[in-house]
Amino acid sequence: MFVALGLTSALGFLSLGTEMGLWFSNKRILQNAADAGALGGAFELSTGGRGATVVSASTVDISRNNVTAGNGTTVAINNPPVSGIYAANANAVEVIVSQKQNLLFSSLFVSAATISARSVALYSNTGTGKYCVLALDPTAADSVLVDNNAVLPNKNCGVAENSTSTKGLYLNNNAKISGPVAVKGGYGLSNNASISGAVTTGVTTADPYASVQATPSGECTCQTSSGSNNVKVNLTPGLFCNGLNFSNNATVTMAPGTYYIESKFAFQNNSVLNATGGVTIVIVGNEALNIGNNAQINITAPTSGAFAGLAIMGSRTGTSTVTQVFSNNTQLNITGAVYFPNQIVQFDNNASSNPNGCTQVIGREVVFQNNVNLSNNCAGTGVKPIGASTIGLVE
Repeated sequence: MFVALGLTSALGFLSLGTEMGLWFSNKRILQNAADAGALGGAFELSTGGRGATVVSASTVDISRNNVTAGNGTTVAINNPPVSGIYAANANAVEVIVSQKQNLLFSSLFVSAATISARSVALYSNTGTGKYCVLALDPTAADSVLVDNNAVLPNKNCGVAENSTSTKGLYLNNNAKISGPVAVKGGYGLSNNASISGAVTTGVTTADPYASVQATPSGECTCQTSSGSNNVKVNLTPGLFCNGLNFSNNATVTMAPGTYYIESKFAFQNNSVLNATGGVTIVIVGNEALNIGNNAQINITAPTSGAFAGLAIMGSRTGTSTVTQVFSNNTQLNITGAVYFPNQIVQFDNNASSNPNGCTQVIGREVVFQNNVNLSNNCAGTGVKPIGASTIGLVE
């Protein structure tokens, strides 16, 4: 009788131990899923995703680890996290997975059992505040050309380029870069040109706006699209099929929103553009900008939304040989990015940005010459930093 009772107890504890082993195995499955979901969400943040896209990316990676909501399983995805040391950090993603367990022998001791796993992943951009210029062409020589007294004096306004050319970055004729430099291939200096910041070679720098799409929709607007001789025009967002063409002291004021320009975009001869409430101008045609002769461009990009940080941008399918030029004493009070991923961006002849502002320049190729300088005071502007990013589990 004693042996029988002992065997019964032993079998009971063996069953309980086996059941607890299953719980530990399930805990590991849930933890793997939570880790994958948090990392997937953080990766989506690194590509510019926000809100629902982060949740969607995280959900996909959780399901790939055989965990889905329903039938006793709950999944919570929080960006930013609602608990822990990264609570309220918009660059962190928190995943909490819980699952009710089927009770076997343990039902003699407990009425219910739930296993939970939690994970937090953080996206951080190590280039924050370091770079304000990026050339995307993978092979071009002189993909960034700084020439003829062009100076980038801000130590936090560095230059990055992704060309494998041994002279992907080239400085000439007293050109100077005070900030850091990141090149994929190599760089060249001549005629008293100099770089005083740290130089890193063999690196590829990510395009912070790679996920942004700009496709116009709707009918052409019937708003005034041209004028001169002191004319004053107020515009609202829309598709300007005939472009914008203003000169001779014209003043144009844009309400907040996105403006799609299919034809020319011209501001000449002391004309003024005021677009400071959160405006993105999208050049969807192949025509080159015509901005110069003491024109004044005052534009502040949106701080949130799909076009956060983008002030003026071009189509990804624009003709690659087109050069978008800002020249001839143009006053550029731009808070945001000038972004032409498939075209050449050129600043020359005293075309400079506000020294206290934030002007980021990204193009297939970038050219600075003749007394050009930029500023990079971008905190709180919605402008995405240029530089290498890191993603990792932190909780």
